[in-house]
Amino acid sequence: MIPAAIGLGAVVALAGCSAGQVTETDTQVAAVNGGNGDVQDIAIRNAMFTFPTTGTVYPAGSSAPLEAVLANEGENDKLVEVTSTYTTAPATIGGDTTLPSRTALHATGASAEQKAQVEAAGGRQVQITLNGFKQDITPGVTIPVTFVFEKAGPVTVQVPVGIDHSPRPEQHDSESGH
Repeated sequence: MIPAAIGLGAVVALAGCSAGQVTETDTQVAAVNGGNGDVQDIAIRNAMFTFPTTGTVYPAGSSAPLEAVLANEGENDKLVEVTSTYTTAPATIGGDTTLPSRTALHATGASAEQKAQVEAAGGRQVQITLNGFKQDITPGVTIPVTFVFEKAGPVTVQVPVGIDHSPRPEQHDSESGH
């Protein structure tokens, strides 16, 4: 009788741990560095500013290239404008801005290496540069960037400064010999 009661108690206790419809993983997002957003059938993924080529800050008045993937699962569309409340002018957009159905468009930033990788993979690309920051933009800060599509309309994404790809200097601890 006692073992049966213990067994029944364990079953009841474990049943309370069931995941049900609300799980820890239902709100997890992909582990990417950049900002994401959706408007109708268009998705903006991994949007970020390339890390500054000199220093670690985009100073007020400067410009910054933007990297992102624009994916379209709906009808043919076109990127018509990119703006931010943190800049004094709309972004400069160069290259192919059409977004046919079931395709992706890569905003490649300033890196010639990145542009070459997209071309080698047969991908389509566009260059987007935000101009005239109203204040210094530093790593760790996100700024709202609005992408406007001809048919789908606008979507605002919180865009961070990307990671620094330059090699870190070697650090030696002279006292410990490391």
